[in-house]
Amino acid sequence: MSLATEARRLRERFPGNGYVGFHARRYASLVQLLDGKLAPDMLVLDIGRSPLTEVLHERFGVRVDSLGFNGEGESAEGRTWWFDLNMAQTQEKWRTDLPEYDVVVMGEVIEHLHTAPRLVLSFLRTLVKPGGMLVIQTPNAAALNKRLELLIGRNPYELIREQTSDPGHFREYTRKELTAVVRAAGFEVADWFAADYLDYSRKPAGKQHSAAFGHAVNIVNRCLPPSLKPGQTLVARRPLGG
Repeated sequence: MSLATEARRLRERFPGNGYVGFHARRYASLVQLLDGKLAPDMLVLDIGRSPLTEVLHERFGVRVDSLGFNGEGESAEGRTWWFDLNMAQTQEKWRTDLPEYDVVVMGEVIEHLHTAPRLVLSFLRTLVKPGGMLVIQTPNAAALNKRLELLIGRNPYELIREQTSDPGHFREYTRKELTAVVRAAGFEVADWFAADYLDYSRKPAGKQHSAAFGHAVNIVNRCLPPSLKPGQTLVARRPLGG
């Protein structure tokens, strides 16, 4: 199934959900990445419960737990665990009662954390089975649109928000930075690819340009070299011996 078809199905699955509309191609990209890699007896952890949690559970028929601010207990897809990843700053506060997972998905999360990424990823490494996979999706700090905004004197990054439950982006990363901190946390980098999987013709309310302008942005992004694309996906593995 093509990425566009998969994304359309996801938008139909969550009608009226602006976030899914904007991120449907990202979800579809992740589904395609995991296709053929998941078996029904595997355990998946989604960092930050979202519609993606449902998508992975329904698509692959696997238990999908989630880690974040959604409380503690059983869910329709698996189990929810409460933990603020910023607490990874102090190892004594790391949760040690969670199982190890075959796949951990960290989609559009790491840029929202103010704690050093090596500490966060070192904690997540304890949740990945030896030989298991960590998938990170995050913006590209060196994307073309950000370079252009800086060139004309505009800051491409918003001010830190006052609400702690949705603080916005504290720090975005380049490919070199992301691969470096992943390796420093004890993972092996298995794959990396640039992405243009956000649909700028469907930006959430309050951030929306015209649909025509958004379509033009999408076309430009798809023509860009990897170093200038707006998104990136990194696939890491925990070494079998570590």
